[in-house]
Amino acid sequence: MFHEVRIYSAKMKLKKTLSSQELSRNYWKNIKDQELGLNPGPGKVRKLSGELKRKLDAQIPGFLLL
Repeated sequence: MFHEVRIYSAKMKLKKTLSSQELSRNYWKNIKDQELGLNPGPGKVRKLSGELKRKLDAQIPGFLLL
């Protein structure tokens, strides 16, 4: 269950109101996308530096097929 959210500017003027239905729809869409691998979420995707890739290749040859 989600409650309506009101977003205010720094000058305390109402900028946007998010309804509970909109929040629920966005939440379940994000969950579905994560399950499908479309949106892995913050901190889940990291790029491998060239130096680290060379070290891993030296330890386990053929492990990374990038």
